[in-house]
Amino acid sequence: MNPFMRILPLALIAGMVLETSCVESPLVTAVDAPTTEALNGALTSAGVKALTIGVLAADRAAANTIATLTLPNIYARNIYRIDSNEPRYVTETLSGTPDPASFSGAGGWSLMFTAIRASNSLIAALPGAIPAQVSAGERNVTAGLVQTMKALDYYRVLELRDTIGVAYQLNDESSLGVIMCKAKTLDYVAALLDSGNTSLVASAGASLGFTPPAGFTAFGRDYSKANNLILMNRGLKGKIDLYRGLQHSTPVASGFTSAITELTQALGGAAPGAVPASAFKTGVYMTFVAGGTENTPNALSDARIGVNPKAAAALQSGDTRASKIISRATLSGNGLSTTLNYVGSSTSNTGNLTNPIAILRDEELVLLRAQAYFETGQFANGAADLNSVRTSYGLAPIAVPSTIAAARTALLYEKRWSLFMEGPQYLVDLRAYGQLRAGVTPAEVAGDPFNTAMPIPKAEADARGGTTNLTPSCS
Repeated sequence: MNPFMRILPLALIAGMVLETSCVESPLVTAVDAPTTEALNGALTSAGVKALTIGVLAADRAAANTIATLTLPNIYARNIYRIDSNEPRYVTETLSGTPDPASFSGAGGWSLMFTAIRASNSLIAALPGAIPAQVSAGERNVTAGLVQTMKALDYYRVLELRDTIGVAYQLNDESSLGVIMCKAKTLDYVAALLDSGNTSLVASAGASLGFTPPAGFTAFGRDYSKANNLILMNRGLKGKIDLYRGLQHSTPVASGFTSAITELTQALGGAAPGAVPASAFKTGVYMTFVAGGTENTPNALSDARIGVNPKAAAALQSGDTRASKIISRATLSGNGLSTTLNYVGSSTSNTGNLTNPIAILRDEELVLLRAQAYFETGQFANGAADLNSVRTSYGLAPIAVPSTIAAARTALLYEKRWSLFMEGPQYLVDLRAYGQLRAGVTPAEVAGDPFNTAMPIPKAEADARGGTTNLTPSCS
Protein backbone atom coordinates (compact mmCIF):
# COMPACT_ATOMS: atom_id res chain seq x y z
CA MET A 1 0.00 0.00 0.00
CA ASN A 2 1.29 3.44 -0.86
CA PRO A 3 2.47 5.14 2.36
CA PHE A 4 0.84 8.41 1.39
CA MET A 5 -2.64 6.96 1.05
CA ARG A 6 -4.45 8.12 4.20
CA ILE A 7 -7.78 7.08 5.68
CA LEU A 8 -9.92 10.01 6.73
CA PRO A 9 -10.38 10.36 10.51
CA LEU A 10 -13.62 8.83 11.79
CA ALA A 11 -14.80 12.17 13.12
CA LEU A 12 -14.39 13.70 9.68
CA ILE A 13 -16.22 10.84 7.97
CA ALA A 14 -19.07 11.23 10.44
CA GLY A 15 -19.34 14.86 9.46
CA MET A 16 -19.54 14.21 5.73
CA VAL A 17 -23.29 13.86 5.33
CA LEU A 18 -24.16 13.53 1.67
CA GLU A 19 -27.04 14.58 -0.49
CA THR A 20 -28.55 11.30 -1.67
CA SER A 21 -29.55 12.72 -5.02
CA CYS A 22 -26.02 13.51 -6.15
CA VAL A 23 -23.47 10.84 -6.99
CA GLU A 24 -20.27 12.56 -8.04
CA SER A 25 -17.99 9.56 -8.52
CA PRO A 26 -18.27 5.78 -8.24
CA LEU A 27 -14.89 5.76 -6.51
CA VAL A 28 -16.36 7.45 -3.44
CA THR A 29 -17.62 4.53 -1.39
CA ALA A 30 -20.56 4.50 0.98
CA VAL A 31 -18.29 4.39 4.03
CA ASP A 32 -16.67 7.65 2.88
CA ALA A 33 -19.97 9.26 1.98
CA PRO A 34 -22.79 8.70 4.52
CA THR A 35 -26.27 9.67 3.42
CA THR A 36 -28.41 12.54 4.67
CA GLU A 37 -30.11 10.16 7.09
CA ALA A 38 -27.02 10.74 9.25
CA LEU A 39 -28.44 14.19 10.04
CA ASN A 40 -30.76 14.18 13.03
CA GLY A 41 -33.21 17.07 12.94
CA ALA A 42 -32.68 20.61 11.72
CA LEU A 43 -29.16 21.99 11.35
CA THR A 44 -27.89 23.71 14.50
CA SER A 45 -25.04 26.18 14.90
CA ALA A 46 -22.89 23.30 16.18
CA GLY A 47 -23.84 21.28 13.12
CA VAL A 48 -22.90 24.10 10.76
CA LYS A 49 -19.52 24.38 12.47
CA ALA A 50 -18.85 20.64 12.37
CA LEU A 51 -19.89 20.27 8.74
CA THR A 52 -17.97 23.33 7.55
CA ILE A 53 -14.80 22.20 9.30
CA GLY A 54 -15.44 18.79 7.74
CA VAL A 55 -15.54 20.37 4.27
CA LEU A 56 -12.25 22.20 4.91
CA ALA A 57 -10.62 19.09 6.34
CA ALA A 58 -11.79 17.00 3.37
CA ASP A 59 -10.27 19.55 1.01
CA ARG A 60 -6.99 19.41 2.89
CA ALA A 61 -6.99 15.60 2.87
CA ALA A 62 -7.56 15.66 -0.89
CA ALA A 63 -4.98 18.36 -1.65
CA ASN A 64 -2.20 17.11 0.65
CA THR A 65 -1.29 14.04 -1.41
CA ILE A 66 1.41 12.83 -3.77
CA ALA A 67 -1.07 13.23 -6.64
CA THR A 68 -1.60 16.95 -6.09
CA LEU A 69 1.83 17.96 -4.78
CA THR A 70 4.52 15.51 -5.88
CA LEU A 71 3.44 14.05 -9.23
CA PRO A 72 2.65 17.39 -10.95
CA ASN A 73 6.07 18.69 -9.93
CA ILE A 74 7.70 15.57 -11.39
CA TYR A 75 5.78 16.12 -14.65
CA ALA A 76 6.85 19.78 -14.62
CA ARG A 77 10.52 18.78 -14.28
CA ASN A 78 10.89 20.52 -10.91
CA ILE A 79 11.72 17.40 -8.89
CA TYR A 80 12.35 13.69 -8.95
CA ARG A 81 11.09 11.14 -6.46
CA ILE A 82 13.49 8.22 -6.46
CA ASP A 83 12.62 5.20 -4.36
CA SER A 84 14.26 1.80 -4.84
CA ASN A 85 11.08 0.18 -3.50
CA GLU A 86 8.73 2.12 -5.77
CA PRO A 87 10.08 2.73 -9.29
CA ARG A 88 6.72 3.98 -10.59
CA TYR A 89 7.57 7.52 -9.48
CA VAL A 90 9.92 7.40 -12.47
CA THR A 91 8.66 4.62 -14.72
CA GLU A 92 5.10 6.00 -14.83
CA THR A 93 6.01 9.70 -14.99
CA LEU A 94 9.27 10.41 -16.84
CA SER A 95 10.02 7.13 -18.61
CA GLY A 96 6.54 5.71 -19.16
CA THR A 97 2.85 6.48 -18.88
CA PRO A 98 0.81 6.38 -15.64
CA ASP A 99 -1.22 3.28 -14.87
CA PRO A 100 -4.90 4.23 -14.34
CA ALA A 101 -5.14 1.50 -11.70
CA SER A 102 -2.19 2.68 -9.59
CA PHE A 103 -1.47 5.70 -7.44
CA SER A 104 0.39 7.23 -10.40
CA GLY A 105 -2.78 7.38 -12.47
CA ALA A 106 -5.72 7.15 -10.07
CA GLY A 107 -4.61 9.72 -7.51
CA GLY A 108 -6.17 13.13 -7.06
CA TRP A 109 -9.66 11.82 -7.80
CA SER A 110 -11.68 9.99 -5.13
CA LEU A 111 -10.66 12.23 -2.24
CA MET A 112 -11.51 15.29 -4.30
CA PHE A 113 -14.98 13.96 -4.99
CA THR A 114 -15.39 13.07 -1.33
CA ALA A 115 -14.69 16.72 -0.55
CA ILE A 116 -17.11 17.87 -3.28
CA ARG A 117 -19.85 15.63 -1.92
CA ALA A 118 -19.29 16.97 1.59
CA SER A 119 -19.77 20.46 0.17
CA ASN A 120 -22.97 19.40 -1.58
CA SER A 121 -24.40 18.05 1.69
CA LEU A 122 -23.79 21.23 3.61
CA ILE A 123 -25.12 23.43 0.80
CA ALA A 124 -28.29 21.31 0.73
CA ALA A 125 -28.70 21.39 4.51
CA LEU A 126 -28.08 25.11 5.10
CA PRO A 127 -31.56 26.38 4.12
CA GLY A 128 -32.98 24.21 6.94
CA ALA A 129 -30.72 25.61 9.64
CA ILE A 130 -32.53 26.78 12.77
CA PRO A 131 -32.96 30.57 12.36
CA ALA A 132 -32.57 31.26 16.07
CA GLN A 133 -29.13 29.59 15.99
CA VAL A 134 -27.85 30.39 12.50
CA SER A 135 -28.58 33.88 11.17
CA ALA A 136 -29.30 34.58 7.52
CA GLY A 137 -25.91 36.27 7.26
CA GLU A 138 -24.13 33.23 8.69
CA ARG A 139 -26.01 30.92 6.32
CA ASN A 140 -24.95 33.04 3.35
CA VAL A 141 -21.32 33.40 4.35
CA THR A 142 -21.11 29.65 5.02
CA ALA A 143 -22.76 28.86 1.68
CA GLY A 144 -20.34 31.21 -0.07
CA LEU A 145 -17.31 29.59 1.52
CA VAL A 146 -18.50 26.06 0.75
CA GLN A 147 -19.44 26.91 -2.85
CA THR A 148 -15.96 28.40 -3.26
CA MET A 149 -14.33 25.25 -1.85
CA LYS A 150 -16.44 23.03 -4.12
CA ALA A 151 -15.28 25.05 -7.13
CA LEU A 152 -11.68 24.81 -5.95
CA ASP A 153 -11.91 21.02 -5.65
CA TYR A 154 -13.31 20.65 -9.15
CA TYR A 155 -10.48 22.83 -10.42
CA ARG A 156 -7.93 20.72 -8.54
CA VAL A 157 -9.17 17.66 -10.47
CA LEU A 158 -8.87 19.61 -13.73
CA GLU A 159 -5.30 20.71 -12.92
CA LEU A 160 -4.29 17.05 -12.91
CA ARG A 161 -6.46 15.82 -15.82
CA ASP A 162 -6.54 18.80 -18.21
CA THR A 163 -8.11 17.73 -21.52
CA ILE A 164 -8.65 14.16 -20.25
CA GLY A 165 -11.79 15.47 -18.54
CA VAL A 166 -13.54 15.66 -15.18
CA ALA A 167 -16.52 13.62 -13.98
CA TYR A 168 -19.78 15.35 -13.19
CA GLN A 169 -23.06 13.81 -12.13
CA LEU A 170 -26.46 15.44 -12.47
CA ASN A 171 -28.98 14.92 -9.66
CA ASP A 172 -29.94 11.47 -10.85
CA GLU A 173 -28.73 8.39 -9.01
CA SER A 174 -29.82 6.04 -11.76
CA SER A 175 -27.01 6.88 -14.16
CA LEU A 176 -23.44 8.07 -14.19
CA GLY A 177 -22.78 11.59 -15.33
CA VAL A 178 -20.70 12.62 -18.27
CA ILE A 179 -16.99 13.27 -18.30
CA MET A 180 -16.88 17.03 -18.83
CA CYS A 181 -14.36 18.48 -21.25
CA LYS A 182 -11.86 21.09 -20.11
CA ALA A 183 -13.83 24.06 -21.44
CA LYS A 184 -17.07 22.88 -19.84
CA THR A 185 -15.31 22.22 -16.53
CA LEU A 186 -13.77 25.69 -16.48
CA ASP A 187 -17.17 27.23 -17.25
CA TYR A 188 -18.77 25.16 -14.49
CA VAL A 189 -16.11 26.14 -11.96
CA ALA A 190 -16.52 29.80 -12.95
CA ALA A 191 -20.29 29.55 -12.40
CA LEU A 192 -19.77 27.93 -8.99
CA LEU A 193 -17.46 30.77 -7.98
CA ASP A 194 -19.96 33.37 -9.13
CA SER A 195 -22.67 31.62 -7.09
CA GLY A 196 -20.37 31.64 -4.09
CA ASN A 197 -19.68 35.33 -4.59
CA THR A 198 -23.41 36.05 -4.74
CA SER A 199 -23.89 34.27 -1.41
CA LEU A 200 -20.99 36.14 0.18
CA VAL A 201 -22.23 39.53 -1.00
CA ALA A 202 -25.74 38.67 0.26
CA SER A 203 -24.31 38.01 3.74
CA ALA A 204 -23.89 41.79 4.16
CA GLY A 205 -20.43 41.49 5.66
CA ALA A 206 -21.28 38.74 8.16
CA SER A 207 -18.75 36.31 9.61
CA LEU A 208 -18.74 32.57 10.07
CA GLY A 209 -20.29 31.61 13.37
CA PHE A 210 -17.06 29.97 14.51
CA THR A 211 -13.30 30.25 14.15
CA PRO A 212 -12.08 28.27 11.12
CA PRO A 213 -8.73 26.42 11.00
CA ALA A 214 -5.62 28.56 11.49
CA GLY A 215 -4.81 28.55 7.78
CA PHE A 216 -7.86 30.77 7.29
CA THR A 217 -6.95 33.33 9.94
CA ALA A 218 -3.22 33.35 10.67
CA PHE A 219 -1.67 34.61 7.42
CA GLY A 220 -2.42 38.31 7.23
CA ARG A 221 -6.15 38.15 6.52
CA ASP A 222 -9.11 36.75 8.47
CA TYR A 223 -11.12 34.54 6.14
CA SER A 224 -13.84 33.94 8.68
CA LYS A 225 -15.20 37.29 7.44
CA ALA A 226 -17.30 37.49 4.29
CA ASN A 227 -15.43 40.54 2.98
CA ASN A 228 -12.16 38.62 2.95
CA LEU A 229 -13.75 35.45 1.58
CA ILE A 230 -14.94 37.61 -1.32
CA LEU A 231 -11.28 38.45 -2.02
CA MET A 232 -10.41 34.74 -2.04
CA ASN A 233 -13.37 33.94 -4.26
CA ARG A 234 -12.59 36.70 -6.75
CA GLY A 235 -8.92 35.70 -6.81
CA LEU A 236 -9.86 32.15 -7.74
CA LYS A 237 -12.35 33.44 -10.34
CA GLY A 238 -9.62 35.59 -11.89
CA LYS A 239 -7.38 32.54 -12.06
CA ILE A 240 -10.12 30.51 -13.75
CA ASP A 241 -10.96 33.26 -16.24
CA LEU A 242 -7.28 33.56 -17.19
CA TYR A 243 -7.18 29.88 -18.11
CA ARG A 244 -10.56 30.11 -19.84
CA GLY A 245 -8.89 32.62 -22.12
CA LEU A 246 -5.75 30.53 -22.59
CA GLN A 247 -7.47 27.21 -23.36
CA HIS A 248 -8.16 28.13 -26.99
CA SER A 249 -5.61 27.88 -29.78
CA THR A 250 -6.29 31.57 -30.31
CA PRO A 251 -6.49 33.14 -26.82
CA VAL A 252 -9.81 34.83 -25.98
CA ALA A 253 -9.30 38.41 -24.79
CA SER A 254 -12.56 38.61 -22.82
CA GLY A 255 -11.27 35.99 -20.39
CA PHE A 256 -8.16 38.04 -19.70
CA THR A 257 -10.12 41.27 -19.28
CA SER A 258 -12.41 39.61 -16.74
CA ALA A 259 -9.39 38.12 -14.99
CA ILE A 260 -7.74 41.53 -14.62
CA THR A 261 -10.90 42.99 -13.08
CA GLU A 262 -11.33 40.08 -10.65
CA LEU A 263 -7.67 39.86 -9.68
CA THR A 264 -7.55 43.61 -9.09
CA GLN A 265 -10.56 43.29 -6.78
CA ALA A 266 -8.85 40.40 -4.95
CA LEU A 267 -5.78 42.61 -4.50
CA GLY A 268 -7.83 45.35 -2.90
CA GLY A 269 -7.83 47.54 -6.01
CA ALA A 270 -4.04 47.91 -6.07
CA ALA A 271 -2.58 49.37 -9.26
CA PRO A 272 -0.07 47.40 -11.35
CA GLY A 273 3.17 47.05 -9.43
CA ALA A 274 1.67 48.53 -6.25
CA VAL A 275 1.24 45.42 -4.10
CA PRO A 276 4.09 45.53 -1.55
CA ALA A 277 6.36 42.53 -1.06
CA SER A 278 5.28 42.49 2.58
CA ALA A 279 1.83 41.36 1.40
CA PHE A 280 3.00 38.53 -0.85
CA LYS A 281 2.53 35.80 1.75
CA THR A 282 -0.91 37.07 2.77
CA GLY A 283 -3.56 34.53 1.89
CA VAL A 284 -5.35 31.33 2.82
CA TYR A 285 -3.35 28.21 3.64
CA MET A 286 -3.57 24.54 4.52
CA THR A 287 -2.03 23.89 7.92
CA PHE A 288 -0.86 20.56 9.27
CA VAL A 289 -0.46 18.66 12.52
CA ALA A 290 2.20 16.01 13.08
CA GLY A 291 1.67 13.50 15.88
CA GLY A 292 -1.19 13.26 18.33
CA THR A 293 -4.60 12.01 17.32
CA GLU A 294 -4.71 13.84 13.99
CA ASN A 295 -1.26 12.98 12.61
CA THR A 296 -1.66 14.88 9.36
CA PRO A 297 1.82 16.01 8.29
CA ASN A 298 2.74 17.94 5.17
CA ALA A 299 3.11 15.30 2.41
CA LEU A 300 6.13 17.10 0.90
CA SER A 301 8.27 16.24 3.91
CA ASP A 302 9.68 13.25 2.07
CA ALA A 303 13.28 12.02 2.02
CA ARG A 304 12.84 10.53 -1.48
CA ILE A 305 12.16 13.89 -3.12
CA GLY A 306 15.12 15.61 -4.80
CA VAL A 307 15.28 18.69 -6.98
CA ASN A 308 15.83 18.16 -10.71
CA PRO A 309 19.35 19.52 -11.44
CA LYS A 310 18.12 21.01 -14.72
CA ALA A 311 15.58 23.07 -12.79
CA ALA A 312 18.17 24.34 -10.35
CA ALA A 313 20.48 25.29 -13.23
CA ALA A 314 17.76 27.59 -14.58
CA LEU A 315 17.87 29.83 -11.49
CA GLN A 316 19.24 33.26 -12.34
CA SER A 317 22.27 34.54 -10.46
CA GLY A 318 21.30 36.52 -7.38
CA ASP A 319 17.78 35.12 -7.13
CA THR A 320 17.17 34.67 -3.40
CA ARG A 321 14.52 32.04 -4.14
CA ALA A 322 17.53 29.75 -4.56
CA SER A 323 17.18 29.27 -0.79
CA LYS A 324 14.38 26.84 -1.63
CA ILE A 325 17.08 24.41 -2.82
CA ILE A 326 19.70 22.87 -0.54
CA SER A 327 22.34 20.16 -0.84
CA ARG A 328 21.63 16.56 0.04
CA ALA A 329 23.27 13.13 -0.14
CA THR A 330 23.16 11.70 -3.65
CA LEU A 331 19.78 10.30 -4.58
CA SER A 332 19.85 8.09 -7.67
CA GLY A 333 17.99 5.35 -9.48
CA ASN A 334 16.07 4.53 -12.66
CA GLY A 335 18.50 6.56 -14.74
CA LEU A 336 18.17 9.74 -12.64
CA SER A 337 20.43 11.34 -10.05
CA THR A 338 20.49 14.50 -7.93
CA THR A 339 22.41 15.98 -5.03
CA LEU A 340 19.82 18.72 -4.46
CA ASN A 341 16.87 18.88 -2.13
CA TYR A 342 13.77 21.03 -1.83
CA VAL A 343 14.16 22.71 1.54
CA GLY A 344 10.65 21.71 2.56
CA SER A 345 11.30 18.02 1.86
CA SER A 346 14.29 17.61 4.15
CA THR A 347 13.22 15.13 6.80
CA SER A 348 16.13 16.17 9.02
CA ASN A 349 14.10 19.30 9.71
CA THR A 350 11.08 18.06 11.64
CA GLY A 351 9.48 21.49 11.22
CA ASN A 352 8.78 20.52 7.61
CA LEU A 353 6.09 18.16 8.84
CA THR A 354 3.95 21.13 9.78
CA ASN A 355 4.93 23.61 7.04
CA PRO A 356 1.78 25.34 5.79
CA ILE A 357 0.99 25.25 2.05
CA ALA A 358 -0.75 28.18 0.40
CA ILE A 359 -4.14 27.61 -1.18
CA LEU A 360 -4.02 31.10 -2.68
CA ARG A 361 -1.83 34.04 -1.68
CA ASP A 362 -1.29 37.54 -2.96
CA GLU A 363 2.02 36.84 -4.69
CA GLU A 364 0.30 34.35 -6.96
CA LEU A 365 -2.50 36.84 -7.60
CA VAL A 366 0.02 39.50 -8.66
CA LEU A 367 1.68 37.08 -11.08
CA LEU A 368 -1.68 35.91 -12.43
CA ARG A 369 -2.59 39.52 -13.10
CA ALA A 370 0.75 40.09 -14.83
CA GLN A 371 -0.04 37.04 -16.95
CA ALA A 372 -3.48 38.41 -17.87
CA TYR A 373 -2.05 41.84 -18.68
CA PHE A 374 0.53 40.27 -20.98
CA GLU A 375 -2.14 38.27 -22.81
CA THR A 376 -4.09 41.47 -23.53
CA GLY A 377 -0.98 43.20 -24.85
CA GLN A 378 -0.73 45.52 -21.82
CA PHE A 379 2.97 44.77 -21.52
CA ALA A 380 3.85 47.77 -19.31
CA ASN A 381 1.22 46.87 -16.71
CA GLY A 382 2.25 43.23 -16.82
CA ALA A 383 5.90 44.14 -16.38
CA ALA A 384 5.04 46.39 -13.42
CA ASP A 385 3.35 43.50 -11.60
CA LEU A 386 6.02 40.99 -12.58
CA ASN A 387 8.85 43.30 -11.53
CA SER A 388 7.26 43.98 -8.16
CA VAL A 389 7.77 40.27 -7.48
CA ARG A 390 11.08 39.86 -9.27
CA THR A 391 12.89 42.74 -7.61
CA SER A 392 11.77 41.58 -4.15
CA TYR A 393 14.04 38.54 -4.67
CA GLY A 394 17.16 40.52 -5.52
CA LEU A 395 16.90 40.55 -9.32
CA ALA A 396 17.00 43.51 -11.64
CA PRO A 397 13.68 44.40 -13.29
CA ILE A 398 13.01 43.16 -16.79
CA ALA A 399 12.47 45.64 -19.60
CA VAL A 400 8.91 45.92 -20.84
CA PRO A 401 8.55 42.97 -23.24
CA SER A 402 7.96 43.74 -26.88
CA THR A 403 6.41 40.37 -27.78
CA ILE A 404 4.03 37.94 -26.13
CA ALA A 405 6.67 35.20 -26.43
CA ALA A 406 9.15 37.26 -24.41
CA ALA A 407 6.47 38.13 -21.86
CA ARG A 408 5.51 34.49 -21.41
CA THR A 409 9.12 33.42 -20.97
CA ALA A 410 9.63 36.02 -18.23
CA LEU A 411 6.32 35.09 -16.59
CA LEU A 412 7.08 31.35 -16.53
CA TYR A 413 10.36 31.98 -14.74
CA GLU A 414 8.78 34.08 -11.99
CA LYS A 415 5.82 31.76 -11.43
CA ARG A 416 8.06 28.70 -11.32
CA TRP A 417 10.26 30.03 -8.54
CA SER A 418 7.75 32.07 -6.56
CA LEU A 419 5.33 29.13 -6.39
CA PHE A 420 7.92 26.34 -6.38
CA MET A 421 6.37 23.19 -4.86
CA GLU A 422 3.14 24.91 -3.82
CA GLY A 423 1.05 22.90 -6.26
CA PRO A 424 0.57 22.17 -9.99
CA GLN A 425 0.72 25.83 -11.14
CA TYR A 426 3.92 25.52 -13.18
CA LEU A 427 2.69 22.35 -14.89
CA VAL A 428 -0.57 24.11 -15.80
CA ASP A 429 1.37 27.00 -17.35
CA LEU A 430 3.75 24.74 -19.28
CA ARG A 431 0.72 23.02 -20.81
CA ALA A 432 -1.03 26.30 -21.55
CA TYR A 433 1.99 27.62 -23.43
CA GLY A 434 2.89 24.35 -25.16
CA GLN A 435 6.25 24.18 -23.41
CA LEU A 436 6.07 20.58 -22.17
CA ARG A 437 6.71 18.47 -25.25
CA ALA A 438 9.43 16.81 -27.27
CA GLY A 439 11.62 19.28 -29.11
CA VAL A 440 10.95 22.01 -26.56
CA THR A 441 11.63 20.38 -23.18
CA PRO A 442 14.80 18.29 -22.74
CA ALA A 443 14.11 14.59 -22.21
CA GLU A 444 14.88 13.31 -18.72
CA VAL A 445 15.50 9.72 -19.81
CA ALA A 446 15.43 7.76 -23.05
CA GLY A 447 11.86 7.32 -24.20
CA ASP A 448 10.54 10.24 -22.14
CA PRO A 449 6.83 10.44 -23.09
CA PHE A 450 6.44 14.04 -21.86
CA ASN A 451 3.34 13.28 -19.83
CA THR A 452 1.23 16.35 -19.16
CA ALA A 453 -1.82 14.90 -17.37
CA MET A 454 -3.06 11.94 -15.37
CA PRO A 455 -5.67 9.55 -16.78
CA ILE A 456 -9.21 8.84 -15.64
CA PRO A 457 -8.86 6.15 -12.92
CA LYS A 458 -9.56 2.57 -13.95
CA ALA A 459 -12.39 2.13 -11.47
CA GLU A 460 -14.10 5.20 -12.91
CA ALA A 461 -13.65 3.83 -16.43
CA ASP A 462 -14.91 0.39 -15.41
CA ALA A 463 -18.04 1.92 -13.92
CA ARG A 464 -18.73 3.43 -17.34
CA GLY A 465 -18.13 0.22 -19.26
CA GLY A 466 -14.50 0.80 -20.17
CA THR A 467 -12.19 3.39 -21.61
CA THR A 468 -14.17 3.69 -24.84
CA ASN A 469 -16.83 5.58 -22.86
CA LEU A 470 -14.52 8.24 -21.48
CA THR A 471 -14.56 10.76 -24.33
CA PRO A 472 -15.06 14.17 -22.67
CA SER A 473 -18.32 15.92 -23.55
CA CYS A 474 -18.57 19.64 -24.26
CA SER A 475 -22.31 19.62 -24.85
